[in-house]
Order: sequence, then structure tokens, then C-alpha cells
Amino acid sequence: MDFVTDMMPPDTTGEILAIGWETALLTLQIALLGTAIGGLFAVMLGLLAANNLTPEWVHHPLKVLLAIMRSIPVLILALVLVRAVGLGPFPGVLAIAIHSVGNLGKLFADECETAFEGVWEAMDSAGANWWQKVRFAVWPQVAPQIVSLTLYRLEMNIRESAVLGLVGCGGIGFYITLYQRSFNYTCMCTMVLVMLVIVLAVDQLSVQIRKRLT
Repeated sequence: MDFVTDMMPPDTTGEILAIGWETALLTLQIALLGTAIGGLFAVMLGLLAANNLTPEWVHHPLKVLLAIMRSIPVLILALVLVRAVGLGPFPGVLAIAIHSVGNLGKLFADECETAFEGVWEAMDSAGANWWQKVRFAVWPQVAPQIVSLTLYRLEMNIRESAVLGLVGCGGIGFYITLYQRSFNYTCMCTMVLVMLVIVLAVDQLSVQIRKRLT
């Protein structure tokens, strides 16, 4: 209760709010770019990792690779990448992208493996090549789920990217840590509330998009 009391009321001065919105938008940009890059590679690797679309010597190593990529926590990835490429948003984007590839790639492969095989077999008997069969037999069945899963991953990545500020990747997490370490709890509370507004807004937007897809 003492801690909660120290945070009240939040500091709503113009300078603090400006810092909050600016860094929250940077956090959102890190999440959006990381999710976009990760989603693009996840689609390609997910198709190749599906056991009904590729031979075992192709999909088995890719499944192992995707498992390794998603097994490393985002914070650990960010720490390594900060050391490799320096401080700032760039290592945060890379960490989000790598982790998203591991998670989404596995989910996309699972979706492809549950696709109805009748259309695939019909196109195969008609002499269609691999890409044509994927494009017209599998993709129309899995595309809505792939978009839905990507939007859900974006929501998670926004929260992940806020935490990445703790290890030097910029964004609002840096200021939350800064104010917490300096015992400036009213400013810290403002940053948390700004981030909460961003997360809730994106969450509601993605819910509406997923409703239209279904």
C-alpha cells in the first residue's frame, strides 16, 4: 500500500506525458517492425516445415530450428544483440523478429498440416507444381488463421518490446526503469498508464480485425 500511495497521483505534466507518448510510439514501432519481419519469414519457414508439404529431410531440420529460436527468451536474445549491434531500437526489432519466427513458424506449420488434402491431391493429379498447389490448395484454407495468429503475436510483442527497454533497446521500458531506480514513482506510474492505453487500443483493434476475418 505504501508503494501504491507513492505512485499517486500520476505525474501528468506536459513534459512527462510527451516523453511517455513518444517512447510508447517507439515501442509500438519496434513491435510492429519486428512482427512484420518475423511474420514474413515465419510464413516461408512454416510452409517448408509442414510435414504434408515437404519431405522429411526438409521439414524435420526446420522444425528443430524453429524450436531452438522460440526456446531462447526475448530478453536473452536482446542482451546478445545489444552486445553485437549496440544500444537502441535495432536489437529490439531483431530480438522480436527472431522470437516471432520461432513461434509463428511452428503455428503456421501446424495450420498447414491440418489443411484439407483433397484439393492438393486434385491439383497434383492435374500436374500442378509445388508452388501452385501451395498457392491455390493450401493458402486459401490457412490465410485467415495466419493473419489472426500474427495479430495475436503482435499484441504479445508490444508487451515484450516494452520490457526490452530494461536491457538498452529503448522505448518506454527504459523510462519505466529509469524512474523506478530514481524512486520517482509518480512518473513511473504515468509511463505504465500510457503503455496500458497503447496495449488496450491495439488489443481492441486486433479483436475487430479478427472478427471480420471470421
